[in-house]
Amino acid sequence: MVYRIFFLALSLFITYSGIAYSQIKLPDITGPIVQKLPVHIAELSSVGPPEQAAQEFARVLGNDLQNAALFDVSSGVSISGDINNIGFQSYFDAGADYLVAGQYQASGGRIKFAVRLFNVKEERAILGRSYEATPGKVREAAHRFADLVMKQITGKQGFFTSKIAYVQGGRSKRNLFISDYDGFNIRQLTRHSSLIMSPHCSPSGDKIVFNSDKVWDQDLYVITFGSGVKETRLTKAFKLEQSAAWSPSGRQLAFSANGDIYVSGANGKGAVNLTRNGSIDVSPTWSPDGGMIAFVSDRSGSPQIYVMTASGRGLRKITSGGYSTDPDWSPSREVNKIAFVKVEGGANVYTINPDGSGQERLTSASGRNENPAWSPDGHYIAFSSSRSGAKDLYIMYLNGQNQRKLGKSGGKSFPTWCK
Repeated sequence: MVYRIFFLALSLFITYSGIAYSQIKLPDITGPIVQKLPVHIAELSSVGPPEQAAQEFARVLGNDLQNAALFDVSSGVSISGDINNIGFQSYFDAGADYLVAGQYQASGGRIKFAVRLFNVKEERAILGRSYEATPGKVREAAHRFADLVMKQITGKQGFFTSKIAYVQGGRSKRNLFISDYDGFNIRQLTRHSSLIMSPHCSPSGDKIVFNSDKVWDQDLYVITFGSGVKETRLTKAFKLEQSAAWSPSGRQLAFSANGDIYVSGANGKGAVNLTRNGSIDVSPTWSPDGGMIAFVSDRSGSPQIYVMTASGRGLRKITSGGYSTDPDWSPSREVNKIAFVKVEGGANVYTINPDGSGQERLTSASGRNENPAWSPDGHYIAFSSSRSGAKDLYIMYLNGQNQRKLGKSGGKSFPTWCK
């Protein structure tokens, strides 16, 4: 009888779970300090025998929301009694603005979830979804629900179903890997065991360009995701091609070759030299509208960040002091900041406006903090840091808040964030 009631409730839940409820309020996410919204996540209650894998849903959801820097997350035991008759007063008294609760049932090697997001003050559900997954796909279901929760509460798209590709290995025997944004479900993409650097994911998320000396000198390669993983070598000339970046349209590449900045088609053909300077120019990155390119040059004596049009005109220097490297331009037109690394004693991640104003230091931990890479929505930054010894990957919010380590294995660098 209990199972029948669950499936009836689940079918009713599916009927209304696609309804788009209006968001309740927006947190202040533009100031120097984010005012976090309190969210309580209850353990999911089991209909029938408990399944340990199902409890992973609430843990992953809570971790996602904590990684977002916008939420103050608490957790607790499952809702007692009828989920349609919740005693909201206790959650209100505990300071929660929002509550996530639901049920699951394990049957036939699959787990069925029914989860809701409640506005505690208004005592009503504002979002509902149902999922069916094998135990190995529970994390994916939780990531998908976290995306919806963030969108519902803040109006900002969640990034929890995204991926991060990165380089791992020793000084000259490296390979390219990709994982879920939180460091789980790792896959090895290359078998080069060579000096791989500077991967960059395409705007569509189905390609990664990187440079490797697998054959002889540094050349550009592209990995394409589809029914499998296909690798293509783009360049073969002895020109030390490296640090390529996709344009926002995905139809062009900017890259460095023999110390100059070039722009080519997505296949590496038709390359045009934009700088033609006796200095060393590397690490180009495109503005959100594709009209500008920032890059590193030592033409003033020390490496600094410069900005020019995508045709090579209007050159101007936007950083000074120490030396600056690793620029990455946020893909968000709203944010429109360039993340970069400044070395003055230590190496730390900064952001700066394209006109050179508003420079802000984001990291202050010991060790080297470098290789900043923006999330696809342009509001979060992945970076590598040796603050705990071996190099690891971290993420943080655009103002430097909420720096959180991803994974445990070490030896990781050059992250690039993929859809």
